[in-house]
Amino acid sequence: MEASQAAERIAWPPYSRKAIDLAEARSERNGSDRIDCDDLLVGLAQVGRGVAADVLAEAGFDPAALDTT
Repeated sequence: MEASQAAERIAWPPYSRKAIDLAEARSERNGSDRIDCDDLLVGLAQVGRGVAADVLAEAGFDPAALDTT
């Protein structure tokens, strides 16, 4: 089974799935055919819920700033 097929079989929690969807959309807007770390960080921050979003917000992570660089 390919990695992408295996990922589709994972029972992602709703906020994780949303973060991945946001990351995928961002990577596509940037012309990439894969999700990079920065895409995923922005997706996690944009969800705004969960431990990852809390940690990123507390650290001062600004997803909009990443898109302007």
